Amino acid sequence: MNKLKNKLNLFHSNSISKQFLINYSFLFVLLLVIIGFTFIANYLYVNSMYITSEIDIERVYKNTLDHGMKKAFELEYLPENAYLEYIDDHLTVLSAYNSSHKIGYTYSQKHYNEMIFDDPYGFMVYYPEHKNEFLLIYLPPEKNFIDIFIFTGSFFIISLIIAIILYAKVTSIQIVQPINHILAGVKIISDGDYCNKINFESKNELGVLRDAINQMTGKIQEEISLREKSESNRKRLILDISHDLKTPLTNIAGYAQTLSSSDDLSTEQKDNYLDIILTNSNRANNLIQDLFELSQMEMEEKILMKEEKNLCELLRRILISYIPELETNHMAYTFEIPEFPIWCLIHEQKIERAIGNIITNSIKYSGKNTTLYLEMKVSKNNAIIIIQDTGIGITKEFVPVIFEPFVRADLSRNTKSGGTGLGLAITKKIMEKHEGQIYLDSDYKNGCRFVISLPLSKTT
Repeated sequence: MNKLKNKLNLFHSNSISKQFLINYSFLFVLLLVIIGFTFIANYLYVNSMYITSEIDIERVYKNTLDHGMKKAFELEYLPENAYLEYIDDHLTVLSAYNSSHKIGYTYSQKHYNEMIFDDPYGFMVYYPEHKNEFLLIYLPPEKNFIDIFIFTGSFFIISLIIAIILYAKVTSIQIVQPINHILAGVKIISDGDYCNKINFESKNELGVLRDAINQMTGKIQEEISLREKSESNRKRLILDISHDLKTPLTNIAGYAQTLSSSDDLSTEQKDNYLDIILTNSNRANNLIQDLFELSQMEMEEKILMKEEKNLCELLRRILISYIPELETNHMAYTFEIPEFPIWCLIHEQKIERAIGNIITNSIKYSGKNTTLYLEMKVSKNNAIIIIQDTGIGITKEFVPVIFEPFVRADLSRNTKSGGTGLGLAITKKIMEKHEGQIYLDSDYKNGCRFVISLPLSKTT
């Protein structure tokens, strides 16, 4: 059954197989038309070889009676090898002119029939009224059978050549030209121009091949762009790491050198320098730890060990741990978390880290007398977490890149806040590992609003 379907599919409405079938049928019909026209042309050509249409046989007969056969022959300007015969009803020649048959020659009925019916164009017969005799005129053809053969053959060959040219033109438009377009396009693509698109009209398999090649080149171009972007990001990442490590390491080296080379420092100065060294060590260590965690999250083979957890309960624990810090920074807070459980399949520590990164950023950059708002709800098959504040917000230029590593909404790359610039990048990777999403709501104008979506487990 499947084989039958496959055979039928060869002749679906847009297949090359069907197109070839149509073309061959067209060629077959064209050959039949050529053969028909050849027969018609041959008939007309043979008919034109005789001058019977110009001869008035009744007039010839009267002239033979009035002037004799010789004079009648001359008056009608008959060809030299034509002849006249006057024959009775017994097929006996009574009189003749220019004929090879002598007077008294009698035709057999078979011979006469063959002569008259096998060469109907060459003989003309006139039967006078009330007489048992008739006039026979033989008019030879103006051309011989070699001329007929040459004409017929030439007509057929020329017609066949025209038909082949017409068929080749049709086939070229439908098959060959698209193939040439594909070959030219592939040549350009092989030279490295992946932006080139192959364009031609076709609804058969060649059109499918065209679309497949265009799609392939589009993907290659996309891969090249991604590779170039990845390389650019790698270089920028190295520069950012170098920049962010340089300051704390320089401070550590400088103050350590001062402590090592100076003997007249007071205890208070030494303690201050040690605090600076410790702070910068922690900053460098935090950066390295964040880089390590981000690298782990970017490893595709790294699979998180998830468990089914009540997300509402987890959020309450996270928020309680940040209340002292919110109050210390004179920030108000409002939490709207459902009383009923919302179950999700999560890695508890990673989700706590992701939510904590957003809250920490809000505390660092919002300033005093601002408000942190967190809401959780269910939408379709997802748990939705909204975290927003009434701080300074993020300018539009940073919205598209806010989740990339080392992006800070601070053009001076000020590190006084202690941030590494990797928190949101880590948060995004954590959400992706949970088959969730996070985005910055660019329509929110009173600060920052982050929206997180996590799939619900089957228990919910």
